[in-house]
Amino acid sequence: MATYKCKDCSHEIISIYRPAECDICGGNNLITLGTKLAINKGEYTMAINKDIFSSNRFRSTIQGYCREIGWNILDINDNKAVLVFQMSSGNSQTLYIIRYENTLEFSCPSGVKFDDIDDIPHQLSTWLLIKNSKFKIGFWCIEEIGGRQVFSIMHNAEMSLIDVNYFNKVVLKLINDCDEFEEAIESALH
Repeated sequence: MATYKCKDCSHEIISIYRPAECDICGGNNLITLGTKLAINKGEYTMAINKDIFSSNRFRSTIQGYCREIGWNILDINDNKAVLVFQMSSGNSQTLYIIRYENTLEFSCPSGVKFDDIDDIPHQLSTWLLIKNSKFKIGFWCIEEIGGRQVFSIMHNAEMSLIDVNYFNKVVLKLINDCDEFEEAIESALH
């Protein structure tokens, strides 16, 4: 894995292969900054010692990853990005990416909401906790959004470990699991 810098716009690209052009400006005047070792964590290879999500690079990194994967961004600033996906079920899933000091939080709130914590069926919480024990990516939680208790699936990751492949896997896992959860609840209610 190596880091390349575009001489035209100063964007840095981390890639296994030398890119033909900069994914930001399209320039082909790239220099090699150095190589980085990778950690092999089973299915995922992650970059190390690289803060490509620093406050001044969060936006460009998310935009570059989404452009490479083919996703559109609904809203983005230096600390938060919002992506919306149209699912094959007909539902749409909204995914939030929030930048903290050293961590990115990926969050996909479901449409399953309760006015009060005491209204949440304990069987549902237990079922989701059991599912959590089987996940390597993501976990179910209850978060307060707009004064209501919302089941959300989240994933927190050290910024320096997130390359485009890991980013893709995390986002797809969260939106697909959230959609399956909503479909299961819908089916149980009818």
